[in-house]
Amino acid sequence: MATSLTCQLPIPTDPHAAFLLLSDPDYIREVAERTGGHDVEVTVEASDDGGATIRSHRVLPARLPSYAKALVGETVTIHETRVFGPAADDGSRDGTIDVTFGGAPAHVTGTMRLEGDGTSSVEVVMSVKASVPLVGGKVERLCADQIDASITREAIVAAERVG
Repeated sequence: MATSLTCQLPIPTDPHAAFLLLSDPDYIREVAERTGGHDVEVTVEASDDGGATIRSHRVLPARLPSYAKALVGETVTIHETRVFGPAADDGSRDGTIDVTFGGAPAHVTGTMRLEGDGTSSVEVVMSVKASVPLVGGKVERLCADQIDASITREAIVAAERVG
C-alpha cells in the first residue's frame, strides 16, 4: 500500500512568473543544492503547447535510519521529472511529478496544479510507494517526510528569488 502526501509550494508572484521560475534551470539547480544535493544536472525542454518538462538529477548524502540506509548506501541518487502542461486562460497549469531514488525500491508519482491570483501556489498530490518487505511503510513515510521538508525549503528559495 502506498503513502499519500499533499504539499503546497507557495510562490509570491503571478502564475506566469511562477511557471517561468519553476522552469528556470538555475532555480532548479539552486533548489537541489540548497536541499543538500551535489552533482546536480538539470534539463528543461519546452513543449510546443507552452508547457515544459523539467528533469533533474542529484546526489544526496543518505541521512537515514539504519533500516533505510542498508537499502541505498551512503548516498541517494534522485531522478526527478516535473511536467507542466499549457497555461489555461487564467494562467493555471496542470502537471505531473515522478521521482525515483537510484537503486532504492521506492518511487513517487503525482500531480501538480499551479494556480493563483497575484500570488501563486503549486499543489502537489503524491503517492509514495516502497517495495520493501516488512519495512515498506516506514520507508514510504520516511520518503514522504523528506519530500515535505524539501518542498518547504524550495518555498524559501522561491520567495527569495521573486522577493
